[in-house]
Amino acid sequence: MVSTRSQTAKATLLEVRVTAVAARARAVTPLLFLSTKLQLDDFLSSSKAVKRLALGVESLHITIKDKSVSVMALHQCLLRTKNLTDLELALPQLSTAGWICLFRDLYLPRLRYIRANAPHTTLAAFLMRHPRIMYLSVECCNRSKQACDLGAVSLPSLTAITGPISCIALAISSQLLTYVSVSCHRQRDFSTPLLDFTTKLSPLHASRITQLSIPFDVGDIHFARHISGAMPQLILLEAIEKPCQQRIIQAHAWSNVVEWSRHLALMKNLKTLGLLTSTFLARNDVHERALVMAWTVHHPSLEHLALWHGFGSPGYKMHYWHFFDGTWSKRRACIDPVFNFFFMSHMSTRSSS
Repeated sequence: MVSTRSQTAKATLLEVRVTAVAARARAVTPLLFLSTKLQLDDFLSSSKAVKRLALGVESLHITIKDKSVSVMALHQCLLRTKNLTDLELALPQLSTAGWICLFRDLYLPRLRYIRANAPHTTLAAFLMRHPRIMYLSVECCNRSKQACDLGAVSLPSLTAITGPISCIALAISSQLLTYVSVSCHRQRDFSTPLLDFTTKLSPLHASRITQLSIPFDVGDIHFARHISGAMPQLILLEAIEKPCQQRIIQAHAWSNVVEWSRHLALMKNLKTLGLLTSTFLARNDVHERALVMAWTVHHPSLEHLALWHGFGSPGYKMHYWHFFDGTWSKRRACIDPVFNFFFMSHMSTRSSS
């Protein structure tokens, strides 16, 4: 009797699993996340049985750390999802040879967004086959003296780019580029990212950028003056203060409130400002409101202000302030928020609607 019941239960569980797999195969989803080898294998099995499943995927995000994952399986996945517009590949275990195999003979005619941790030599060859890319996000290529291979790639449709300045500087020449996010991966990168960025840009290219995310050294007390002088046309600015444990900081970029607010006001089109710092800016909401009002008292257009207090400390928060009907009010507080351009843009859009 026990054996029969056990067999019946196993059969029922098997039937449920088969039904669930079949249901997933029939359900065409435009957004797909694959973070394990099992998920990848399951998708390949389902898409082999139902071809429209793979063709219906428009946004694919593969973030697999498992070293046992097959490059051929990954390659098959990309070959089948030929209608992709967005592609994210985070594969830290993949060797340079593996990336070459992954991108070999791969062409995705609708691709507009790509974020990948691929070696830049391999990625450059892939990008040359995809000149209509509009958004590119890359990591550091770890080259200190040689020029990055991405500099030889022409992406005339590029509107947004994220990466180290040494890797993305030449790509900024795109006439359509309006958003730049400078990332730093080494401690020494944080010492002069703003200087490197502004010196590698022609005035014409700099004038086209309206949205900028950039780290700055904690000791750069003149950050606002530098950025307002180089790019006064900015509409969105994310400033990420890099903490330094090797020295005692006497002052921050905003310590001189008069200079800070005056140079912010010189960016007359600025509507959204985000500041991330490991420092706690205010003791309470009353103190923070006074700080916000002092910073923005002369600004003609600022509407959204996001302050990340005590970044790196347990339970740090982001406070979001919105200017409406002549006054600043705190709209929301988020614990351990994600600091990026899309988060800021979505917040601005929602608060305006």
